[in-house]
Amino acid sequence: MIVYLVGQKQIPAQFQSMVTNSILIRIVAVFAYAFVVFGIYGGGGDPVIYFRWGQRFVEYFKQFDLSPFYDRDLWRGPAFAGTNFVGYPAAIMILFVGESFRGTWLLYSSLCLIGLFFFAKVFYRAYGGIEYKNYLYILLIYPSLWFWTASISKDTWMVFGAATFLTGMVGKNRKQNIPIMVFGLFWCYLVRPQLAAILAFALAGSYFLGSLKKLTFQNVFVLILAVVGAFYFLSVLGVEDVTEVTDLAQETQRKSSYGGSEISVSDGPLKFVQAPVNILLRPFPWEVGGFLQIISFFDIYFIWYLAFKNWKSVKRSFSMIRKDRLIAFCFIFIGLFAVGAGLALVNLGLIARQRIILYPFMFMIIYAYSDKRVAFLRKKRQQAQEKRYQEIAELQKT
Repeated sequence: MIVYLVGQKQIPAQFQSMVTNSILIRIVAVFAYAFVVFGIYGGGGDPVIYFRWGQRFVEYFKQFDLSPFYDRDLWRGPAFAGTNFVGYPAAIMILFVGESFRGTWLLYSSLCLIGLFFFAKVFYRAYGGIEYKNYLYILLIYPSLWFWTASISKDTWMVFGAATFLTGMVGKNRKQNIPIMVFGLFWCYLVRPQLAAILAFALAGSYFLGSLKKLTFQNVFVLILAVVGAFYFLSVLGVEDVTEVTDLAQETQRKSSYGGSEISVSDGPLKFVQAPVNILLRPFPWEVGGFLQIISFFDIYFIWYLAFKNWKSVKRSFSMIRKDRLIAFCFIFIGLFAVGAGLALVNLGLIARQRIILYPFMFMIIYAYSDKRVAFLRKKRQQAQEKRYQEIAELQKT
């Protein structure tokens, strides 16, 4: 009901059927994820842990006791934000649907689906309706975007936060809405401060590349605010200086080096080359050894297939990097995330799950300046030009 009502407002009338279909897909995804977690892995996995932690918090909330928000002894870890915070929305959703894994996962998963509607809304605002259908459909049916977010997970939370941030960055009539942007960053900060920092850095980079040609107070203010915010988000993680980022990455490597899908990372400068390769290209064909790795392989390489199939569109997008702030943001965000996550993650399973946040941005690059849209715009300009010539001719006659 929540998703349907929101979807009615976010999706144009001719595509309303996709709202219902996406809800059905999401329900199937929850059952599929539950089968994998309980049927294959015997109840292991972070979504189960987050649910259990939500159960712990909900016992306090039932008594109108809010001590889990401020009593550090009840937190899961040393900080309020991050892994600990995931337990709060989990507890609130348990209050609504009861202690049901699938019910809670479905409600939590609706955050991602609404976020995908927001991504599509941003695309429509920025690039019109020519490729909107393709962009909307691939967002809503792409397997990894519904499978990995069909539970209580940080990735589900991140999709909604990043999409909300973009709706502020590309508001009505392509005007920015700073309060919504700040809300989106704050939403991401609550669970993954490092991703909030990447969003802020990408925003600053997109302004630096294009908007500073117009030295308005608002542009300079947003640039400064984005840089300050990015460094603040990093400071929450204990990074006081840019040189300490690699130390944070090494600590995250240590925590993520488990399971049979662990990979090695090079030392020295070469690791900065290998890092984006790990995120954007792995697993390689010879590394595929299990069912989920097979899915992960086809998952990322199908996107590369779309990129090469629409190579002219991708090149046009890259050529617009100094003129189109949204496209500049997409490229910078993908680059920063690929390097940062590539330095920090040494587990193919975690890589497959966490990189899904890149997919809406990658699809945007692929479809924003497609042949079909460019041809439509060219025809529209020609028609406008012919109309002006006719008006001039009529004036000359009179």
